[in-house]
Amino acid sequence: MRAARFYGGKDIRVETVPDPAPGPGEALIGVRAAGICGSDLHGYRRAGAPGGPPRTPGHELAGVVLALGPGAVGFAVGQPVAVEPLVGCGACRFCRSGDYHLCPSLEHIGGARPGGFAEQTVAPVDRLYPLPDALSFDEASLLDVFAVAVHALTRVPVRPGERVAVIGTGAIGLSIAQAAAAAGGAVAVVGRREHPLQVAAQTAGALGVNSLQQDPLAAIQTWSQGEGADVVFEAVGGAGGTLDLALQLAAPHGRVGVVGSFQAPQMLDVRIGYRRELTLQWVWSYAHRGNRPEFAVALDMLARGQFQAAPLITHRYPLERIAEAFGVADDKAAAQAIKVLVIPFK
Repeated sequence: MRAARFYGGKDIRVETVPDPAPGPGEALIGVRAAGICGSDLHGYRRAGAPGGPPRTPGHELAGVVLALGPGAVGFAVGQPVAVEPLVGCGACRFCRSGDYHLCPSLEHIGGARPGGFAEQTVAPVDRLYPLPDALSFDEASLLDVFAVAVHALTRVPVRPGERVAVIGTGAIGLSIAQAAAAAGGAVAVVGRREHPLQVAAQTAGALGVNSLQQDPLAAIQTWSQGEGADVVFEAVGGAGGTLDLALQLAAPHGRVGVVGSFQAPQMLDVRIGYRRELTLQWVWSYAHRGNRPEFAVALDMLARGQFQAAPLITHRYPLERIAEAFGVADDKAAAQAIKVLVIPFK
């Protein structure tokens, strides 16, 4: 089969590799769509990153069951599925409590395990979710993104009528805006690109605040009638000052969910949090909400139309052009990109 192999930095090669074989309790998946995540870009952006054993990322994926390994039950060959990429040990206290995203032995399909930037990959059948007929593979490949949004609202619930400010116009930020709107919140989204702000208005009824054109603090104060946002989600990360901005946007007794993956230490004016008695809540990946996997909750919301995937998908590339796809995802402003998909197998 053909698979994208990442050798470090921007060194991406599409190579012929042996077909994978499913082991006990596993399924062989023909990958129909795989999304490029912001976390996939961290290593890509490290120019001159040291080489090492090549790997095949791609943790946002959906496809078709091609074969079943010994003891794998509950699915049929030819069945369309979404793949949840988190694989815990199943035995530690975090896995037993449903918090498998905190498992000390956690592996990701597309991380320690080969992922979706290939024609085929392997996944445990307990990580597979049957797709309703109405959902496309492209839409289902965003379920990892939507599950993060579900987890964000598990950690920082939004009550009907609350004002919710989301900082960030990537796929995660726009998905959180949709989840907050579905929960009954009034939503404002702060970002630097006009097209995603228009998508936020279209999919979440959100006020768009272009921080290159106006002061976001003044805009949120006006929108909230001088009170600030009841809930703020930071969904940018990186090395900017968006966490400090999140504190500034929050109303007294506000809750701040930190979703973005920061790559540098942050400087905060802690007096703001202190004087307003803010709650700062960290949001990492997803796991269970009550007794249900948040991935399953996201799938239900997508099927009901509470998440809209199509407006977030701006680019599609065949596997042979994955290096070009990563270039587009890396320079979203120039390409007007939100979610870039790789289509490995048709």
